[in-house]
Amino acid sequence: MRIPALLCLSAVLLFGCASTTEAVADASADWPQFRGPDGTGAVPDAKTVSKLDPATKENIKWATQMPGPTAGTPAIVGDYVFTTAGNTETNRIVAMGLSRTTGKVLWEHDVADVRVSRGRNRENNHAVCSPAADDKHAYFLFGSGDMFAVTHEGEKKWHINLTKEYGKIEILWGYASSPLLLDGKLSVTVLRRQPSFLLCIDPETGDILWKQDRPTKAVGESPESYASPIAATIDGKPQVVCYGGDCLTGHDAKTGKELWRFTEDINPTNNKMFRVISGPTQGLNGLIYFTTPRGEDLFAVEVKDNKPTLKWSAEDVEADVPCPVYTKDAIYVLSGTKKKLFKFNPDTGEQLAFTRIDTPGHFRCGPTYANGHLYLTDYDGEFFVFSTGDEFKQVSHTSLGGYPTRATVAVSGNDLFIRTGNRLICAGK
Repeated sequence: MRIPALLCLSAVLLFGCASTTEAVADASADWPQFRGPDGTGAVPDAKTVSKLDPATKENIKWATQMPGPTAGTPAIVGDYVFTTAGNTETNRIVAMGLSRTTGKVLWEHDVADVRVSRGRNRENNHAVCSPAADDKHAYFLFGSGDMFAVTHEGEKKWHINLTKEYGKIEILWGYASSPLLLDGKLSVTVLRRQPSFLLCIDPETGDILWKQDRPTKAVGESPESYASPIAATIDGKPQVVCYGGDCLTGHDAKTGKELWRFTEDINPTNNKMFRVISGPTQGLNGLIYFTTPRGEDLFAVEVKDNKPTLKWSAEDVEADVPCPVYTKDAIYVLSGTKKKLFKFNPDTGEQLAFTRIDTPGHFRCGPTYANGHLYLTDYDGEFFVFSTGDEFKQVSHTSLGGYPTRATVAVSGNDLFIRTGNRLICAGK
């Protein structure tokens, strides 16, 4: 019963000039990994622009041609931007570092074959995970199992291959779980039909600090998960939370030990096709939000004394791929295929606003919140900005092109970083 509710690329196109905490991320924060500085998908204090126009160069600082697509959100730390690509000419996956100021490609590492995953749309390749970065290194993980660290200037420090050590990490539609930086360590999840596990990796050396098995009773495709782990604060202590295999689990950040498991109503009919794509989000109110597979419901789970309970749920949000976005006043959910945008009260689940997005395409990436607006890009590179008052209002719509576009918009300082299928764009004043 639910509770209601290459060497460096030379082609740079210059359109302009050459752990969850109680504090909301400020505008000066970097965007160090997937989901942003505090894992909520939001940087409320950033003074981001609400309109841009490539034709007139309005609010476009630079746009750099990319060798191919990625679903990974760029990481931005200091003067550097890190991204990946599936090179469409060489059929190789690459890791790249760019200048934040000019967009110039500073270095590029060739990694492995693209290995396009199965499917009629053939949209996935091994360059899908978002990189992470700290003040010393950038960290890249690929569906080939290759994982490595490089200095900001591009010097490779270590390289490991998870596939060689633990068997193929790629699942039916590829591997998409991004590495998580938490308390100076890297966490990686591999949720698959073979035995699933979590890893903790020393970011200085690449050494495996611990490996934690994660069993599940899920069957068929349901053990597989493309979601990324998140950092959560439970009872005042850091945990790694991962989602997939018909359950949400919390793990001790120091040892990997499973501390709690939530299964209620995630897959009540034991559907064999309940693979997970959208990852969870912890709000600053402590609740953990996630959508159930195949675009069904939104859950809000409270964990106290390592005992999870369903706080509230909202039915039929139909969000399958995009992650929920949290601000202190709202939880935002996007239905990527139905093109519906929801706003809920984060504490009660009351629906506060709703709109449909007028676009022929669909959305694979989630929205990003900044400066009172939601930023989102559809598969064809149609870029939308919505204000988020008592009702949604479309502020602007810009055609950026770059099919297939699947990377969530990143925010660093007061700038937007938009990764389309063929460009990386920096937008701001």
